[in-house]
Amino acid sequence: MAVRIGVDVGGTFTKAVACDSSTGEVVARSVVPTTHASPSGVADGAVQAISAVAEEVAAAERGPVELVAHSTTQAVNALLEGDTSVVGVLGMGRRPDLKRARKRTEVGDIRLAPGRHLTTLHSFLDVTQGVDEGAVRHAIHELIEGGADVIVASEAFGVEDARGEWLALRVAEEMGVPACAGHELTGLYGLEMRTVTGALNASILPTALHTAQLVQEAAIRNFDDVPVLVMRGDGGVVNLDVMKRHPLLTAFSGPAASVAGAIRRVDVQDAVVIEVGGTSTNIALIQNGRPVLSYVRVLDHVTCVRSLDVRVVGVAGGSLIRVKNKVGRTRLADVGPRSAHIAGLPYACFEPLEELDGATPHLVAPRAGDPADYLVLESRRGRRLGLTLTCAANALDEVPAGAYAKADPNAARRAFEIAGTLVGLDGQELARRVLSIAIHKVAGVASEAASEHKLSAPLMVGVGGGAGALVPAVASAIGAMWEMPEDGEVISSIGDAQSVVRVEVERTLTRASAEAVAQVHQEAEAAALLAGAAPGTIELQSESLPERSALRVTAYGAIALQSGTTDLVVDDDRIFRAARRALGGEPRLLFGNDFFSVFAPDGSDDRAFAVIDRAGAVIQQGVGKIISGHGSEVAAALEERIPALVRHYGPVAVAPALRLIRGARLVDLTLLSNPDTAREAALAECALAHDEGVIAILSRD
Repeated sequence: MAVRIGVDVGGTFTKAVACDSSTGEVVARSVVPTTHASPSGVADGAVQAISAVAEEVAAAERGPVELVAHSTTQAVNALLEGDTSVVGVLGMGRRPDLKRARKRTEVGDIRLAPGRHLTTLHSFLDVTQGVDEGAVRHAIHELIEGGADVIVASEAFGVEDARGEWLALRVAEEMGVPACAGHELTGLYGLEMRTVTGALNASILPTALHTAQLVQEAAIRNFDDVPVLVMRGDGGVVNLDVMKRHPLLTAFSGPAASVAGAIRRVDVQDAVVIEVGGTSTNIALIQNGRPVLSYVRVLDHVTCVRSLDVRVVGVAGGSLIRVKNKVGRTRLADVGPRSAHIAGLPYACFEPLEELDGATPHLVAPRAGDPADYLVLESRRGRRLGLTLTCAANALDEVPAGAYAKADPNAARRAFEIAGTLVGLDGQELARRVLSIAIHKVAGVASEAASEHKLSAPLMVGVGGGAGALVPAVASAIGAMWEMPEDGEVISSIGDAQSVVRVEVERTLTRASAEAVAQVHQEAEAAALLAGAAPGTIELQSESLPERSALRVTAYGAIALQSGTTDLVVDDDRIFRAARRALGGEPRLLFGNDFFSVFAPDGSDDRAFAVIDRAGAVIQQGVGKIISGHGSEVAAALEERIPALVRHYGPVAVAPALRLIRGARLVDLTLLSNPDTAREAALAECALAHDEGVIAILSRD
């Protein structure tokens, strides 16, 4: 039985699991405190967790281990905490845009969080006559001499011609300096945004390189030569070589791993995933079976990197209670943000009932610099116990049986009776108010996120160790259904272990053509192979971005393994359930292959449609004309149908929206608004089909 190991480095705990590669069953697990204070940082905890799971797998004679995949909050934490390197920005430009290029690459200090910023130094080269290697080397040397630790190369129009940036990367490598370039992170126009994105990425390169090296060494020590992968913030994995250059891609990879695990464990199209940890709660969305993504924002700076659209709330299962003394009266004030985990306190509700006999309430400052308004209990033996949100939920018997957060309700009630004497409240009333504060914080954010993305009646999916203490109550307050999947407390690690390769390529296409669209698809496929995808398993989905005059192509693929096995299996039942939810009634299958299925309502005459991928996600849905058959048949039909759907605005002719599915490719030709160009691109796709079936979808959206 082959197994896969997933490791999630959270803010409080680092969790590792080994999952059966075929069934997804968790066969081994390890949970260790995240090693923030270790000389090796959080990587030390990851190494400990991997080693512990490896021992358990070996003792049970399970294996072989196929891969190790991990997720981490390290990228976001480094930026929020200002743990960044000084970045040297090497700007480049040509006449007549020298002044603009210089200004847009000289980004100065970048604010990261209140009181914290990223320092950048700047050098600029006029490359009108070409890029001179000696000048590049001299500029990098001066930046390093000035205090830069890392380099980012950012050239005007570098997304069209990246030769200058590639030369800078080669020179930096020869000089032994970590470096990245703007074109590596995005193909979109916007020199200043690319420069800021590159600077943010470069600033965490040294830390990311160190962590990646330690995780790789741990895998090598414990297993034979296995792939070591890292979760991206968009829910897919890439190999370590890609991550070492692009650590910003791992922003929010922890929550992304949780959502990936939830999608594997819960058959749902629309959901709000509420991950309740010890210190904070992450809220993310699933829409049409896919995670909802957005561009990463660091304070005021929107970057070019896309990740999970995560809302973070500063309350969770371990949040401590705060009280205020006002006009001689002590009253409940808040819950969190400090948690019992960070304060080093055990939860009162998990203590034996006798440990609470004779305990007294006290107000303390959990950590140096904290206000002394956190309510804790002190036992007769002088032990301090945390009174947490989990304790409140257990006192009210609101935690479902079997949940990870389930504790002795009698101990929880006794703890609140003691705490109530300080604030003049009955213990049960105090617990109700504590839970109410937390519900209000989380329910408000969850409702706002669902409303923003127009999710109607989404399922609330609770994951994380503290989910049982909060999610049922939040769902009740909103009036929603809820579910907590099995092994939800380690769902992020499961998401890591069962992940697939996912990469996105975005390109601005100001001069859209059939060749330009095909090139972006080829780039995405090549990027997926470079990230570790197995050839023959790569699925390509393209999406037009009219507001940016851009095309986004997403590539999914099974992880390339020495065994040659893959895990992207078509789930027919899940696909049909998704089609029923999308279209209502009993859908009719119009087209299907190993990658995509196209459905219409039975008897709809092909007007409504839904495109479902092999994982059961609704890729596209709408109203249009469906044409299917062999490539030559579809080409002939398009020759006839496209002219009839062309819209005329005075002298301007606009082609219909046109999408084609050919094998593993869903090609969106919407950007090709010129009818002749759209027709040319569609016929080119049909010509490449050979004996494959092709489906075309024409609409006026």
